[in-house]
Amino acid sequence: MRFPLRWLREYVDVPEPAEEIASLLTHQGLEVSSVSKVGPEFSEVRSCRIVSVEPLPGSDRLWVCRVDTGHAERQVVCGAPNVATSTGACAALAVPGARLPGGRIVEATHVRGVFSEGMLCSEAELGLSESSSGIFLLPEGIGPGRDLGEALALEDVVLDVEVTPNRPDCLCVVGIAREIAAAKGRRVRLPARPVLEEDPKASEITSVEIRAPELCFRYVARVLVDLRIGPSPFWLRRWLSLAGLRPINNVVDATNFVMWELGQPLHAFDLDRLEERRIVVRRAQAGETLTTLDGVRRSLANEDLVICDAVRPVALAGVMGGQESEIQEGTARVLLESAFFEPRGIRRTAKRHGLSTEASYRFEREVDLEGTLRAADRAAGLMRSLAGGRVLAGAVDVYPRPYSAKTIRFSVSRANRLLGTSIDRSEMQSLLERLSFSVRHPAEDDFLEVEPPSFRPDVREAADLAEEIARLYGYGRIPVRMPVASLAVPVMDPEKRAEEAARDLMVSRGFQEAIQYSFVPRDRIERMGFPEGDPRSRPVPLQNPLSEAQAVLRTTLVSSLLDLIARNLRKNNCDLRLFELRRVFLRREDSDVPEQKRMLAAVMTGRRFPQQWNQPADRVDAYDLKGLLEALFDAFGVSDWDWVGSDENSYLHPGCSGDILIRNSRVGFAGRLHPRLQKELEIQQDVYLFELEFQHLVASRGQGRSYRPIGRFPAIQRDLAFVLNEEIPYREVMEQLRASAAPEAVKIELFDVYRGSPVPEGRKSMAFRITYQHPERTMTDEEVNALQERLLEKVLPRLKAQLR
Repeated sequence: MRFPLRWLREYVDVPEPAEEIASLLTHQGLEVSSVSKVGPEFSEVRSCRIVSVEPLPGSDRLWVCRVDTGHAERQVVCGAPNVATSTGACAALAVPGARLPGGRIVEATHVRGVFSEGMLCSEAELGLSESSSGIFLLPEGIGPGRDLGEALALEDVVLDVEVTPNRPDCLCVVGIAREIAAAKGRRVRLPARPVLEEDPKASEITSVEIRAPELCFRYVARVLVDLRIGPSPFWLRRWLSLAGLRPINNVVDATNFVMWELGQPLHAFDLDRLEERRIVVRRAQAGETLTTLDGVRRSLANEDLVICDAVRPVALAGVMGGQESEIQEGTARVLLESAFFEPRGIRRTAKRHGLSTEASYRFEREVDLEGTLRAADRAAGLMRSLAGGRVLAGAVDVYPRPYSAKTIRFSVSRANRLLGTSIDRSEMQSLLERLSFSVRHPAEDDFLEVEPPSFRPDVREAADLAEEIARLYGYGRIPVRMPVASLAVPVMDPEKRAEEAARDLMVSRGFQEAIQYSFVPRDRIERMGFPEGDPRSRPVPLQNPLSEAQAVLRTTLVSSLLDLIARNLRKNNCDLRLFELRRVFLRREDSDVPEQKRMLAAVMTGRRFPQQWNQPADRVDAYDLKGLLEALFDAFGVSDWDWVGSDENSYLHPGCSGDILIRNSRVGFAGRLHPRLQKELEIQQDVYLFELEFQHLVASRGQGRSYRPIGRFPAIQRDLAFVLNEEIPYREVMEQLRASAAPEAVKIELFDVYRGSPVPEGRKSMAFRITYQHPERTMTDEEVNALQERLLEKVLPRLKAQLR
C-alpha cells in the first residue's frame, strides 16, 4: 500500500525524516518495503497570469498571449483549444531553457514571424497526468512568478507499506497516522465530516432492503442531487496518483479518496438508472447475469451477494459495480453506498469470479462496522465541494446486526510472563489508550478490562493485547534472556549408525535410495513365486485398505524395486542402481502383530559405466553384484560370509543365483532375475539383485579393520598355477593357500583362470601371485623357494591338484 507522506501529515504531525518513519513502522509490525522520493520531472517552469489573448494573423488556431511572470510580461504563441477563454487565469509557463520530461528543452522561437518567449504547457507535457486537451490552468491562490514544483507541492515521499492480513485498520492513511501517533505519543486529527443537508429527506427518495442479513451487516445510503460531473482538482488527482489509483471524475475520485483515507470502500450509483430508485441487498438467483465495470458479463451463483434495484442486479457486492448504473458525464443524482459485508462471502465471490479489487481486498479483511456512516458523511461532503449540488437530509441506515463491543479481562502479571518484561499496570494502560483502546480498572490490582475499538477486529483475547503492548513498548526494549538447559552429547543408536554407514556405502557405489510404501498389491507378492510354507508367501492383509494397490503389507523389498525398474525402463531410463533399507512384515502364527525385519535390498541393470566416448559399453553382471557384496561386508568388518549357489530361489536365474551366508547361516539371497519374471515385468535387459537381513549384518559386525605398517624391506613375488577339478571353487583354493602359507606371505591374489588345451576337459587352471616380505630383513631367493616348496606339499594333495 502506497502512502504519500504529505497526505499522512494532514492527520498527524510528522516532522521526522521519511526513513525514520519507515523504521518506526517496521518495528511496529508494518514493514515498509520502500521509501520513494517523487518530484517534478521538469525545471524552470513557473506560474504566469494570462493578461491578453489575440489571434495570430493568418492562423485560425494559434493565439498570441501576453503573460505576466511576476517580474515582467512575455509574449507566447499557443495553440491550445482552451487558451482563448483563459484570460485572467494562471497557467504553467516553461521559459526559454526549461527542461521538460523526456529531455525536451524549450527555446525562444519565431512562429509565423511572431516572437514566442516560452511555452504554455499542458499537464501531459509536464508529466503530471495524461491530459493534453489544453493548457494546465493552475488552482486558485497560485499567483504569477512562482516555481511550479514548489507551488503545487510536487516534491513528496511515498512509503510502500506491507500490511499484514490481520491489520485491516492500516489499509488507509488514517490507520497509518494512528500508528505513528501512538508510537510518538501524539494526537490524530481525524478528518472533519460536516455535511450541509437540505430537504427533502433521503428516505423520501430511496429505500434500502437487506434480504441476506447474514452477509450484509449494515448498509448506509446517502443521496446527492444537482451534481456536475467533471474532472477533480489537481490536488486530489495528484494524491490518488501517488497512491496508485487512476483519477476518473470528481464523484468517483471522492469515493476512492475516502476509501484510501478511512479504509471504507464506497460506491456511487446513478440514482436515475436504478429501477424505482431503491436498493435491495440479496443473494443472486439462478440464471442472473451482471456486466461489471470491466465490461465482462458474469454469470452469478446463489452464493454471490448482489446489490439490486427493484428489478435486476446492479453491482457485485463488495467487489465491483455494474455498467448499467455507473456514473456518467450526464449524471446529476447519485446514491452513495457505504456498507459492511461479511468477509468470507466476499472472499468466495472474488475468487469465484477471478476478481481482486481495492474494495474486495478490504472487505475480505473486514472493515470498521461502526465507520460506515462516518465514511458516507465524509464522502458526501467532499462530493458536494467538488461537484456542487445538494446533499439530501439524513442517511438511509439499515443496521440489522449492530456492533457489540467486547471486553477482554487482562492480567498484567500474565502479560509480563508472556513478554519477559516487568511493565506496571499504569504503563500498560497508557500504552493501550494510545492505541485507542478503552481501559477500565476492576477491583483486582492485577487486572485491566479492555475494550478494543471497532476498527481493530483482530484483537480478540488477552494474548492479542500483550502483543499490542509489546510492539508499542518496543521489541528492542524487551530484555534478552537465554534459556538455561543442560546439554548432553546425544548418543546415536548403534543400529541407526549402521544404517547411515550402509546408506553412505551404497550411495558411494553409485546407487540411489528408493522410499516406497509399505502397502503393496497382493499380486506383487504372488508373482515372486515364494515356495509354500515360506513366510514371505503369506502377507498380512489390511482390514481397511485404501485401494487394491495397497491391500497387504510387504514381505520383501525386491518386488517393489523391480516395479520401479520396469517403470523407469518404460521411460527409457535404462541405467539404474537402486537400493532400499526398510522394514518388511512377516505373519506370525501365534500373534496378530506381524514380525518386523529390517532388510537391505538393491537392484542394478544397464551399463557398468555412464555412457562416455572413452568408456567401454560393458553391462553389469554377476561380478559387479559380488563386488558390491564384498564392499558391503568389508565395510562392516564381516569376513566369514559366503555366496553359495542355490536353485531354490524361484525368482532368480537357476544358473546365476545363491544364498548369502554369514557364519554358515542364511541371511539373504543374491543373483540374476529369473527370465520368467523378466518377461512378466516386460524387462528387456538383465537385472541383478540382492536382499539380506540387516539385523544379521549389524550383529555380525566386526571391531573394525586392522592395519599393519608398510614393509621397509624388498618384497619377492612368486607365481603358481594349479590344474584342478572344475568343481573346486575359488574360495576353497584361497582358504587352503592362506592356511598353508607362511607368515611371510603378505599377499595372495588370483590373476588368471584358464580352460582349454592343453588343460584336460573338466579341469581348469588357476594362477596365483604370492608376495613374500619379511618385516625385519631382506629375504633371499633360497628362503622364498623353501617356503614355496612347503606350501605346495600341503596344498597339492588337499586340492588334488597338479602344478602347471
